[in-house]
Amino acid sequence: METIVFALLPLLMMLIPLGIVVFIIVFVIKTVRRMDQRAEERLKLDKENAALQQQQMNEINNRISNIERMLKEID
Repeated sequence: METIVFALLPLLMMLIPLGIVVFIIVFVIKTVRRMDQRAEERLKLDKENAALQQQQMNEINNRISNIERMLKEID
């Protein structure tokens, strides 16, 4: 039994660094995907905020136009 363990020891010594490298690669890939997903969510929110701000600016412009029209009528 001990000879089998000692015979497999060099194989295990070669597989451990390989396993660590695979683990690091998987971790990096997951981290990059997570960051990309968050960036996409931020971009979506920024687009929604820009559209909302544009709508608010249009409403403000309409109100200003109405006020200007009323002031011209008064003069």
